[in-house]
Amino acid sequence: MKITINDIAKMANVSKATVSRVINNKEEGVSEETRKRILKIIDEVGYVPNSNARSITVSETKTIGLVIPDVRNHFFAELARGVEDCSSEHGYTVFLCNSDMNIDKQKNYLNALFEKRVDGIILNASGDFKDKKFRNKFYKIDIPVVPIDRKTKDLERYKGVFIDNVEAGYKATKYLLSGGYENIAYLGGTYGIDTTMKRFEGYRKAIEEAGIKLNPAYVVYGDYSIESGYEKTFTLIKNNKEIKGIFAGSDIIAIGVIKALKDMNILVPDEVEVIGIDNIDISQLITPSLTTVAQPAYEIGYKACEKLLNYINFKLDKEDEYLPTKLIVRNSTRKRT
Repeated sequence: MKITINDIAKMANVSKATVSRVINNKEEGVSEETRKRILKIIDEVGYVPNSNARSITVSETKTIGLVIPDVRNHFFAELARGVEDCSSEHGYTVFLCNSDMNIDKQKNYLNALFEKRVDGIILNASGDFKDKKFRNKFYKIDIPVVPIDRKTKDLERYKGVFIDNVEAGYKATKYLLSGGYENIAYLGGTYGIDTTMKRFEGYRKAIEEAGIKLNPAYVVYGDYSIESGYEKTFTLIKNNKEIKGIFAGSDIIAIGVIKALKDMNILVPDEVEVIGIDNIDISQLITPSLTTVAQPAYEIGYKACEKLLNYINFKLDKEDEYLPTKLIVRNSTRKRT
């Protein structure tokens, strides 16, 4: 439930006008003792003044916030479109925020969304909140939140929309193993984040299930970018020339992998097979076209918006929602008989 200026006034036993003066830093008509009491209550309950009308609190703004790492990533662009289409159908406007996987930037955007009095937030978390005071404020505001793509400890209490990343990693690695060789590498995204580590779990599960001892040298982390995929592939192949397959933690990484292999005069898929995760549009346009585990980006965004609107209307879900993935075979892997 959102705390309003009227609630603050009742708690402090003063008028709304007095609270408004304190919020707007007006000294006239407010004693120092009253000012301190009001500010203490505001801090304790996590009240955020409305940046559009600080003296009046609106119960519903018909706006929602969407915080994602980078809309230039085709996966998140498609996801954002799903959120936008759903919100538009229900008369809501979306504030789009790019966090760049930066915790401080994410915090600044969340504070801005609180001040805009958005009715709810769809959040692809960059990580756990480092600022304990902000974490407490986040919980006190009690705004509806739907996590997407990845979870953090700070968001465990909220129910979101995801894919089973362990299963996706398992599916990708098992397909590479079906080519008949054992030297399969995992080139993941940012170490420590939920999606990266769960996709690694799927990779490890498939490797161990095949009776192969996990080789730590075959596991490399970078970030979710073409540049990272490119640079890490050079290191990976230089140190492990026997590698025959690379499972990249996203299509964006896989594109960098394929470019690096070409620049090393290594044929894809004849000498090294490559598989990604996402099925972004460009994955079928590159040469060779990319075999990938497709996750339904648009549907994740659309479902997350539906879930958020349910929360806003007090229809609470008790479980996370997991959408199915699908293996799509293209030319970056050899044909199986």
